[in-house]
Amino acid sequence: MKLLIVDDERRTRELLQNYIPWDAVGIGEVETARNGLQALEIAEALQPDIILCDIRMPKMSGIEFAQAYRKTDPDCQLIFLSGFSDKEYLKSAIQLKAFTYIDKPVNLNEVRDAVEQAVWLRREEQKRKEEEQKLQEGFDRSLPYLRQEMVRRLISDPDSPNVVPALKSRETFLLPMDGPFTVVASSLYWNPSDLSEDAGITQQRILETISGHTRFQELRALAGFDSNNLLVLVMPGTYGSAYTDGRAVIEELLAELRALAGPSIDLRMGVGNPISSRSNIPESYRLAYQACAYQYYGSGAKPIFPDALRSHAPVVMNWEEVRLLRDHLRVGQVDEAKRIVHEWTAYARKQMDLDIMRLKDTYFQLLAAAMETAVQLGLAEISEDTERRYMWKEIDRIPSLDALEQYVLSFLDSMAKSDEEMASAGSGKIREITRYIHAHFHERGFTIRAIADHVQLSETYLCACFKKHHKQTIKEYIMDTRVDKAKELLSDPKVKIIEVAMRVGISDSNYFTIFFKRKAGCTPSEYRERAIR
Repeated sequence: MKLLIVDDERRTRELLQNYIPWDAVGIGEVETARNGLQALEIAEALQPDIILCDIRMPKMSGIEFAQAYRKTDPDCQLIFLSGFSDKEYLKSAIQLKAFTYIDKPVNLNEVRDAVEQAVWLRREEQKRKEEEQKLQEGFDRSLPYLRQEMVRRLISDPDSPNVVPALKSRETFLLPMDGPFTVVASSLYWNPSDLSEDAGITQQRILETISGHTRFQELRALAGFDSNNLLVLVMPGTYGSAYTDGRAVIEELLAELRALAGPSIDLRMGVGNPISSRSNIPESYRLAYQACAYQYYGSGAKPIFPDALRSHAPVVMNWEEVRLLRDHLRVGQVDEAKRIVHEWTAYARKQMDLDIMRLKDTYFQLLAAAMETAVQLGLAEISEDTERRYMWKEIDRIPSLDALEQYVLSFLDSMAKSDEEMASAGSGKIREITRYIHAHFHERGFTIRAIADHVQLSETYLCACFKKHHKQTIKEYIMDTRVDKAKELLSDPKVKIIEVAMRVGISDSNYFTIFFKRKAGCTPSEYRERAIR
């Protein structure tokens, strides 16, 4: 705690500063001032917790000083000293919320006791403020998630008995009790090489930003992610596709969302019809969801409203086409296989299936068939890092039908190239890949996925391209790299075997022994003995 003593009498200042054991009452720093003007200068730098101040002083009285300093720190504990029994001074001291008033000549014990009590009060006030701050910070952190839960309830069960009481808290849930309302839904796509693969981390950042964003507070828009990972906003008011119906606000909203999401995220927006009551929010959400799905078939540059939706029907997988694609690839007719993919895209665009997961699954089946054929022909591998679930992850991150088609075609392109073409076109990438492997193979969590993200290739294409160049799988190459490094380290008897394992990226010493023996034909200990000889 810090104490400032203000008195125009030097003897009184020295007496108070030097003859009271301040550390015993919790005061760690003491400064003095000879008048109110000097006290203001010192207090600005010191920021005292307690001020012991004479009332009558030249240049600026204690009351005037306290009035001025209260604007800087309204909670500082004030103790006034005076040799005059002036009721007006006492009245001013009360108005300034002084802690106490001590008559001169001062009694050191009385001053000591007063300061000790003021220290206790100051500490209690600080504790109270810290607790309030913690509570507020906890509430601020939880606010985006409280709002998200309300969004989920409104789009699924708006007449739930818990909704109405909650909406009475306008500061928390923003929305009015009654309509009209409009629901907006946005899809978000990004590459894990740019942002976290864990969607929850990115969603948390976006929700927290929206929660504190002035524009969204002005619109009183309630935001949350639904179970399909769409960003849903429930907004009071009516917004339609015409500029006379508020389209400009929706376009501004789209721009704001894209700005706060960042350039790494492809954000596309669909808007539901305005509805008159809270009970109809699920219907507006359904249309917003469909409009957002409709964005998959276009560029996503502008928001889509329900009046732009046209007829749509489910895509149905044609397994005969899948069989034909396999047959064409087996005999090297890659152009014919690509034609099947082009025709499938034309069919998909005609159907306009708004179940995007179902649409993506059809392309996944085409890619899986191509991948299996590539493995049979020795052009690719399916390892632990490139099996079907990883292909699906890559497909799931694709934001449009055009990009989805191109993703499958890029893999077919790799099957069409001759060894010479692959070597010419991909040598630069291969060098980058091998450099990355040698720089990072020892790191925990090092995966083929990380390599693919670094060189901006799909895992499937990466593995096929690498095998064509090196005549071995990328997994085998990484294993060989680790073994070569392990052999180098084992040649130094000062390096423990467990340390060797850690330095080649293997944390389990037993697994390292099995791994090393499989590749080198002997255990690490046996290799070290031979090397030392």
